[in-house]
Amino acid sequence: MEEVIEEFETYLDLEGKSPNTIRMYSYYVRRYLEWGGTINARSALRFLARLRREGYSNRSLNLVVQALRSYFRFEGYDEEAEKLKPPKVPRSLPKALTREEVKRLLSVIPPIKKRDRLIVLLLYGAGLRVSELCNLKKGDVDLERNLIVVRGGKGAKDRVVPIPAFLGDAIREYLESREDESEYLLVEERRREKDRLSPKTVWYLLRKYGNKAGVEVTPHRLRHSFATHMLERGVDIRAIQELLGHSNLSTTQIYTKVTVEHLKRAQEKAKLIEGLLEEH
Repeated sequence: MEEVIEEFETYLDLEGKSPNTIRMYSYYVRRYLEWGGTINARSALRFLARLRREGYSNRSLNLVVQALRSYFRFEGYDEEAEKLKPPKVPRSLPKALTREEVKRLLSVIPPIKKRDRLIVLLLYGAGLRVSELCNLKKGDVDLERNLIVVRGGKGAKDRVVPIPAFLGDAIREYLESREDESEYLLVEERRREKDRLSPKTVWYLLRKYGNKAGVEVTPHRLRHSFATHMLERGVDIRAIQELLGHSNLSTTQIYTKVTVEHLKRAQEKAKLIEGLLEEH
């Protein structure tokens, strides 16, 4: 079985799946095979029924279905994969911070903590995923043109993200304060060897500063805030799609449900009712 799992993981990697997705898919496929599952949709449904009895939510079952469908395709059983339909999961709207909350969060970070401040600025100011933040290398930052190259984002796709000049200055100041030779833009500070910053550290820091500022914040919430505030300020949704690295516009369009500010402005600009009243 382990040989099959290893080959499946290679298949997922070549498809551009993230390390976290590969880990989760492998876990569920291994459980399925240990349970005695075969490459058959009816067998998979019995397995899913068992997981539901164990208390799995629709959201968790959805992930299992995606894992099994990938496995069936890997084995060449596309028709069986298509028979497996994921349960409907209510799509919750992302919660964005207000601009005032972002200011409060930044205000509680001591000026001497250049790295910690830069973490927040990059998550909010460039809309990065936490994995993309931690994987950034010095060579991915062009401070002459104020650009960041995000390599191997979701779906293994690279993208270029312009950054404001003040964010470029913050990066430059942080790098000038460093004495190590690490190739990574952000590093751990408490270890003897300067290592790449870990997502765990990012979550810890945001929780610490969030508690101090009275703001509920996560890396993903800062990314959501970036997209929402861009939309509120009239930035075209297709530009936001490029900046976020979404392959499908439908993924980005969820932000149109979060804010109506851009719609209000469109209405005010059109002046449809006013025009009718003036005509009569």
